[in-house]
Amino acid sequence: MECRAGLARAVESAVLGVGLSQDELACLEELGLARGGLLHPKPYLIYKALELGARIDLAKISRALSWREFEEMVEYVLEGWGFSVQRGLRIECGGRLFEFDVLAKSKDKLIVAEVKHWKYGGSKWGEIARAHLKKTAACAGKLRGLAPKVIPVVVTLTSTDAVIGGVPVISISSLNGLLAGLDDLGDEIIVFT
Repeated sequence: MECRAGLARAVESAVLGVGLSQDELACLEELGLARGGLLHPKPYLIYKALELGARIDLAKISRALSWREFEEMVEYVLEGWGFSVQRGLRIECGGRLFEFDVLAKSKDKLIVAEVKHWKYGGSKWGEIARAHLKKTAACAGKLRGLAPKVIPVVVTLTSTDAVIGGVPVISISSLNGLLAGLDDLGDEIIVFT
């Protein structure tokens, strides 16, 4: 197997737990994704494979991740865009304690991501977007201490790509596209300044 050509299949086998062939393991080792038969964590394998040009169905393969691994996958994508990332931050605002799944900071932006590893959606995404907007608004003053523009976002497992109440609700597969076009969204999304 030509290593790069079989990279997507090797990573899918590793993440889905269907067992790696010797060729697939050799490929992962050749590319630095495994060493001595030990694999890097699943989110890192997926991210590096994508970075190396492997064509992976990100939504499908993300279903095999735990919710923590899914958050980690979101973290890798954001770091790939140059953001400094922190997960699971708890902040007291207005006498209440709020937890934020993923905070991604650049020089002028703070993406505040609610990460949902759920298979269902529909009207539920509206509820999630509103709740996330409410807690981001409650903590906006403190969050602006990290960056002048605070942008609430919901990242999902499913292919829900919409702006709901000013909050982008996007699938993991669309996260790169959102990041690439974030400055072009203008008045479509809520930005706390």
